[in-house]
Amino acid sequence: MPPRTVHQFRAEAEVTGCCPMWEADDLVVADSIGTLYRLDPVLNVKLLTRLQEPVQQLAWSATGEFGAALLGKSTIVRLNAQLKQVWAIEVPFDCQCLAIDPYGVFTLVSATEGGVVILDDRAKKASVFETMRPLANVQFVIEEPTIIAAAEHGLLAAYDLTGKKIWDHAFWSNVSDLAVVQQDCQIRVAALNQGIQVFDHHGESKGSVILDGTVNHLATNYSGNLTLASTVEKQLFRLDEDGSTLWSAECAEEILSVHVHAIQPVGYFSTEGKRVVRLEWK
Repeated sequence: MPPRTVHQFRAEAEVTGCCPMWEADDLVVADSIGTLYRLDPVLNVKLLTRLQEPVQQLAWSATGEFGAALLGKSTIVRLNAQLKQVWAIEVPFDCQCLAIDPYGVFTLVSATEGGVVILDDRAKKASVFETMRPLANVQFVIEEPTIIAAAEHGLLAAYDLTGKKIWDHAFWSNVSDLAVVQQDCQIRVAALNQGIQVFDHHGESKGSVILDGTVNHLATNYSGNLTLASTVEKQLFRLDEDGSTLWSAECAEEILSVHVHAIQPVGYFSTEGKRVVRLEWK
């Protein structure tokens, strides 16, 4: 079934970050010339600000109240819902991955050489811990203080907020993205030419979904019955809870990220052509 409505936004320059503010129903977009946009549900600009440097990575809380941005290789900036800077801090390493918890309190920064720092809402270190490999993809669990993380190759793991390892799983596939079904903490991993690999909340394998292409980006909703996946070959798929394809389309441009609303039948994707697209189904 194709989307009922499609809305598009075009940034001034290449999109470097795209994050939903789910409870506000808005979207924050960053581009390569340092512009930050807050867009409404039909992708009209509500707020616009310019930073001194372009955003390299962007993360935003589900509440919409706070976000975090990486400037350069090691400057972490906390932002509020008005896109104003709350604080900035320089971490003593190059950043591999940036994530923020659903309530906007904790910001996780992983290092390219391995290791993690978690900052609280006052830029104080809440925890520091080492990891077997550098974490490239991180998701916070909504219902409990747990982090699900994956390295680019060889590791899928869960940690608490102190850095204590809950479990880890040797995962010998390349990982380009991961999504967590928050209802039951099922984990779905974009494993490139090995499709979507599925794990339970203990990290045990529960099978895979093979698509026609090399899966590079992935997002799912709260219950897991709406998943968007993109491929290196510029395809976009909508999947149900069992991984069956409900709709697919080809995109003229490389897809940079995909996102799915936690509750509503809504998805977003950004492309290398400066575009952000909103899809809504019945």
